[in-house]
Amino acid sequence: MLESIRRALPIPQVPAHAVLCGTSVLAFGWLLASDSIQPIAVYLLQIYLAF
Repeated sequence: MLESIRRALPIPQVPAHAVLCGTSVLAFGWLLASDSIQPIAVYLLQIYLAF
């Protein structure tokens, strides 16, 4: 039954790397918006991304 459903529904092939990148960016944005991330973590991330 699951096999017939899988054949009937077109499932896009999304690369796992793109899904992981998108998930991590969304999670970081959500934590940043809810003030769950300390400002020092943002500064350290900026320093990390600068180099």
